[in-house]
Amino acid sequence: MPSPADTAELPEPQLAPANGLQRNARAVLRVLDLVIGAAAVLALVALVTIVLANVVARYGFDSSFIWALDAARWLFTVVILLGVPLAHRLRTHLVLTLFVEMLPRAGQRTVNFMANFIIAYTTIMLLFGGTTLIRLIGGTNVTLQLPQWTPYVAIPVSCTLGLIYLALRGFDENEDRWQGPASILLAALVYLFLQDELTSVLGQFDAVVAMGVSFAVALCIGTPVSFAMLFSAFIANFAGDILPPAAVVQNIVKGSTKFLMLAIPFFILAGALMNSGGLTHRLMDFASALVGHMRGGLAQVNIVSSGLYAGVSGSSYSDAALGTKLLVPQMVERGYSAPFSCAVTAASATLPNVIPPSIALLILAAAANLSVGKLWLAGVMPGILMALMLMALIYVISLRRGYGGDTPRANMAQRARTFVHAMPVMLLALLIIGGIRFGVVTPTEAGVLAVAYAFVLGVVIYRAWSPVSFYQTLREAAVDAALVGFLIGAASPFAFVLVSQQVPQDIVRGLPGLTDNPILLLLLANVILLVFGMLLDIGASILILTPLLMPAMIVVGVDPIHFGIVIVVNLMLGGLTPPVGMLAYITSSVSGTSVHAVFRHLLPFIGVLLIALALITYVPEVSLGLGQLLEGW
Repeated sequence: MPSPADTAELPEPQLAPANGLQRNARAVLRVLDLVIGAAAVLALVALVTIVLANVVARYGFDSSFIWALDAARWLFTVVILLGVPLAHRLRTHLVLTLFVEMLPRAGQRTVNFMANFIIAYTTIMLLFGGTTLIRLIGGTNVTLQLPQWTPYVAIPVSCTLGLIYLALRGFDENEDRWQGPASILLAALVYLFLQDELTSVLGQFDAVVAMGVSFAVALCIGTPVSFAMLFSAFIANFAGDILPPAAVVQNIVKGSTKFLMLAIPFFILAGALMNSGGLTHRLMDFASALVGHMRGGLAQVNIVSSGLYAGVSGSSYSDAALGTKLLVPQMVERGYSAPFSCAVTAASATLPNVIPPSIALLILAAAANLSVGKLWLAGVMPGILMALMLMALIYVISLRRGYGGDTPRANMAQRARTFVHAMPVMLLALLIIGGIRFGVVTPTEAGVLAVAYAFVLGVVIYRAWSPVSFYQTLREAAVDAALVGFLIGAASPFAFVLVSQQVPQDIVRGLPGLTDNPILLLLLANVILLVFGMLLDIGASILILTPLLMPAMIVVGVDPIHFGIVIVVNLMLGGLTPPVGMLAYITSSVSGTSVHAVFRHLLPFIGVLLIALALITYVPEVSLGLGQLLEGW
């Protein structure tokens, strides 16, 4: 899932005295920040404008622009490839840090150098793979009347910018200044002089084993997940001559720019606009009027507001960051402990990736070729079940600890007033889900309409942004969308290697061979998902595991929509558990609370959510009942 770029700013120059080299490096980085950020924002705005214009032409004038889809795909490619180097600068790539943090300082510097080497080597492979692909691609795009290689030009540009950031950011941060240039130099030497030796050595190993081992090692030393995937795909090619660098690049672009994937930047941007414009405060006010008087009132508000926020965001990371900023300080002021407040916020942040419009379910729909509308509808009742069970746990804990219960109950007039204030925001969720479920709009069209709706609310009605804050929101949304798109693209060659080596097919044949009992197979699948969820981001886990597990579940009669919900609910628990625990880390870092204390306070919440997972797994009606009811109308 997207990295919480909305919680990060571009690094400020160090106040310590700088020599001439450092000053020059910082000057170059400031110029790059400005130019690349502006270019990414322009590409995102152009993407929104073209798709929105096509929607208006389609529904308003019964026409369409035949070139709009190709233009949108090319523009999303540009957004992704500009956002990746910016993420180097922001350090917002998803990284597994647990094992690195266990090492002494000297060991950390060593593995950081190794991780930088992998990033640099992978980037160089992509750079030359991209240039090779540009030479190989011929023909003209019929709708745009441009050469077919046009969007691929962004790849060598992106790789060059990424290498510049990798080389210079140590000078800006005044730490390990020569590590970046040294890692790039070593990577270049390996690329230029040791390719044949790598093929000779790695050719003795099975391609899947080589890929799996290199992926695990790269993750453990702190390489960003997307780069670890790509690096391991390159290693697999050395071992088995499966996918040359140019084909890897082509897989990345095609995998990340499917029509369904275009919905992702739109929903990310719509949620960002709602957040930065203060529109989500209206949801929290309504939640407070509903449940603020209950035992554990502010904690209950935390859960309900996350459920309401889910309907406009689809991003658990942004919900965790927002809830920590707005609700945790209020909870601490009212007597709740800081670790408990963060634990509540992290647990409630699991809801936006279950309740539609969920970005995780969008990714799963693309990975498994399932209906987005059916998946989103199937997430409604499981999300409500999870929320109710979390609220019940909070009531019990608050009763024992004396939390809350001193806030007067809001009267009907207060509830009606906050409902009216929140209704324009909540209406967005109803329009999105209803429009997609009943076939009025596609997910991509719904996403761009959500952006337009959020923009009109924020600019025309509520006047929520200054020009600077609006630009900042656009830039952060572009980086978030780029990280998700790049992760999806990086998973494509990774998955290609698995499929070409018959790994999913072997699992389909092997799992039912263990038992033909769906109950036991679902239990085994849940254990696998829980383990992966503890180690990988939900987006990466979905892209890796769905093609492996879904066919085996279908063979034994498990409904794919039902199992899709099981996958997402299960993997969301990984956001609460070490070593990855992204939701716990976000709440900890934003609030300044010890993450270890947050993990301890999360234990009862994890227990309750495991019970909810069991009910969702073994009572399919929880997921499928609402869809079956609506189909009967």
